[in-house]
Amino acid sequence: MNITLNIWVVLFTCGFAMGIFLTGVFLIFHKKYATQTHNFTIALFILSTLLLGEIAQESDMVDQYPYIIGIGMAQDLLIWPFLLLYVQYITGNRLKNKWKAGLYFLPYLLAIAWLMPVILLPTNPQLAYYSSGITLKTVLLVGYKFICSFIFLIYILKLLDNRLKDLKHFFPKNKRIQFLLKIRRFFYGISLMVLVIYLLFFNNYFDLLPIGDSDRIGSLIISGFFYLFGLLVFQNPKLFEEENYSRQVKDFFKGDESEYANSLLKLFEENKVHLNENLSVKILAAEMNITNQQLSYLVNRHLGITVMDLINTYRVKEVQKSIQKGEYQQKTLLGLALDSGFNSKATFNRIFKYHTGLSPSTYIKNLEKEGSNPN
Repeated sequence: MNITLNIWVVLFTCGFAMGIFLTGVFLIFHKKYATQTHNFTIALFILSTLLLGEIAQESDMVDQYPYIIGIGMAQDLLIWPFLLLYVQYITGNRLKNKWKAGLYFLPYLLAIAWLMPVILLPTNPQLAYYSSGITLKTVLLVGYKFICSFIFLIYILKLLDNRLKDLKHFFPKNKRIQFLLKIRRFFYGISLMVLVIYLLFFNNYFDLLPIGDSDRIGSLIISGFFYLFGLLVFQNPKLFEEENYSRQVKDFFKGDESEYANSLLKLFEENKVHLNENLSVKILAAEMNITNQQLSYLVNRHLGITVMDLINTYRVKEVQKSIQKGEYQQKTLLGLALDSGFNSKATFNRIFKYHTGLSPSTYIKNLEKEGSNPN
């Protein structure tokens, strides 16, 4: 029996150590990693400490520190606010007022209030409560945590999906899309992990299948998560790296990033600024009443492309619209390119192929084969 307990302690301690190590990596190299990872780092640390309760139980430390279990029973609800703040940042949905973020912590505070009568008990009565098995009060708390967790997860995934939908309006080589797809897969993995852990608990309570101790298996899953996440970080070292912009530039758009981005896109969609062959970063920034660096940051963070990529994206789309209307039969391709803002044939051919994967002439041939040309 003692050998088994020692094995579990070693496994969970290794998982805890890996979690703390990853937290340390983000803290030590905080200047290298992006500002938004600070919230992610806090969530990672809190998840690591969830293993302390199981380590305490397996090593009989709980007899000396029973409050570890009480506090740990609500601790997972403290993870979600920080993960949500992280996702809000990377999707351009930062809150204007920091105090509003406090509302995200209400589920955790309510859970602590629910547990406080037990946490404040003297040591012996507290130990007697925990050793009495799974009570109805515990089941209600776990059900509450289950509901809160999936409300957070659904909201997080919705933010990511909405952001991806907006970004796919641009060309598929958008690096921001690839980054957000990885983050979305990560949260799908988190969703599966949370679902399994809660199902294990309810399986034990209702005695459905003889799977074993749900707390042990859940802690083992969390330990495994840290190893997989560590592998992801070290295989993709640039995933969380900082953008090369000053804090002053980043904070300029705080809470208004989406509004500025929409105003920028309006210049292209309605004002057709891209038709000006002399359009540059400087001219576009002046139109937005912001600096060149602020414009560069906005486009890079919100759309995942450069300013010139944005301009050329709209120019290519303009040419595509003209071709689809059959205007290439009345004008040369060069004429259509010049009307769309390009200033030379070579530049047009290169950029058109980069965005569509086809040369302009091949693009026309494919449309004609598909019967897209109404003429």
